[in-house]
Amino acid sequence: MRKFRIALFLIIGILCLTAITYAAIPRVINYQGRLTDKDDNPLTGNFLVTFRFYDAETLGQPIWEEGHILTVKNGLFSVLMGSVKPLEIDFNKNLWLGMEVASDGEMTPRIKLASSVYALNAKSIDMISSSQLLRNDIDSIMSGSLTLKKDLILKGDTAGPSKVVLSDIQGREYYIWMDTLGNLRLKQGMPASDTDGAVITKEKSGRLSAHFIQSITLLLLLIAIFILVLILYSSKKK
Repeated sequence: MRKFRIALFLIIGILCLTAITYAAIPRVINYQGRLTDKDDNPLTGNFLVTFRFYDAETLGQPIWEEGHILTVKNGLFSVLMGSVKPLEIDFNKNLWLGMEVASDGEMTPRIKLASSVYALNAKSIDMISSSQLLRNDIDSIMSGSLTLKKDLILKGDTAGPSKVVLSDIQGREYYIWMDTLGNLRLKQGMPASDTDGAVITKEKSGRLSAHFIQSITLLLLLIAIFILVLILYSSKKK
């Protein structure tokens, strides 16, 4: 007689995250269930239970598999799936859980994962790693193009105005910012104050100065050099 043939139909499972912290989300799932014999009597003892994830409700090959020796008391057990073999699974799709006790054969039907498990995907957005996202609370570095379809608004504070920093191929940095009088300024290197830089335009000046034309020409040249470097870098990667 196959001891667990009917029993696994009666398992009641709760899938949930074991812990969520600000720093990291552990990729383990706490599964709690109830194991009975074919007459629905709760079992007690140690049992080898194999857990498998599938991307199909029936048939197909498991995309993840892990075995545990579980201590069952009055039919109840708890296991951390992913504690033996990492859960390197795409949780951005429907998944089903299959279980087998010893070599008794996998239970049917498979259990569809509840939505709480998909909170594992909170570590990423559409499977983009959180390390690839820009944050507004720390200094962030990104590579690639950033396209804005609306305004980019930079607001300074009491510590000073917000600045746009451009770097050329030689690593020289050029700062552009608006001072407290509304003048747009440009300076190579870190400015010592909000007025430590050449005035590109003066508020309400009504015309462009020769200095502005020279400065904007230099700025455009730097941008052209920057774009050329990106093109050469992309060509080398290919």
